[in-house]
Amino acid sequence: MNLEELRSRLLQSGAKIALIVSIWKGNPKTITFLHPTDVDVFELRIESATLRREISDNKAPRIHSIYGVTVEKNCSLVARELASILASILSVDVKDEPHPISLGEAGIGTAEIRVTDLHGSKLLWTCYHARNGSEIGPRIRVSELRRVSS
Repeated sequence: MNLEELRSRLLQSGAKIALIVSIWKGNPKTITFLHPTDVDVFELRIESATLRREISDNKAPRIHSIYGVTVEKNCSLVARELASILASILSVDVKDEPHPISLGEAGIGTAEIRVTDLHGSKLLWTCYHARNGSEIGPRIRVSELRRVSS
């Protein structure tokens, strides 16, 4: 299936976006964000991915909603752009937060997606439980985010 056929199916289904994950040697290499009507496509190059079970020994909580996508106030433009893409897919806001949020009992079943700058222009995309701010993963190290025309 080519990109135009996939766009046509997206329009028919009413989906906002398709995430296309390419695999290299059994691991994710890129995630492509394909919008049904936009000409521009975002491609995210993955340096590494750590599964939830590798982050915490505890049984992960059941998540049923996303609180929001957060970034640090002085984050890079690339981090803010990735946060905006994720927020638009999930229909939530991007919030400037110095640390992962902790909502207490109000955060049960809710997760926060956080995009953080790393050294060398790399990003970290991970999830935290909104109840207590503990990382629940997965942890995705992003080496590049670029806009490509399809």
